[in-house]
Amino acid sequence: QANYGHFHVGNYSSGFKLSVSQYKGNVSDALNYQNLMEFSTVDNDRDISNTHCASNYQGGWWFSHCQHANLNAGYNLGLTWFDSSNNQWIAVAQSEMRVKRRDVC
Repeated sequence: QANYGHFHVGNYSSGFKLSVSQYKGNVSDALNYQNLMEFSTVDNDRDISNTHCASNYQGGWWFSHCQHANLNAGYNLGLTWFDSSNNQWIAVAQSEMRVKRRDVC
């Protein structure tokens, strides 16, 4: 389980940029590798890799150099979470993201 005290997705003009921090959990903080990345889709490559990550994994995500965390792909295509303590990718059978709106004053 991975929990972020701060999880923010920017607006259209920011490219739906991801901002995460204040991590707590019992797995490594793989989503931090995608922090401050814009959202890439099959028709809009915004990652920093020399390959087209969204096309390769057939789904949109906040890719950097393809993935350390990818919770938006088919199981056999790369639904993964990177475990930095063992330097290996963990195949994830299913994922669930819960986001609660927080009013900012």
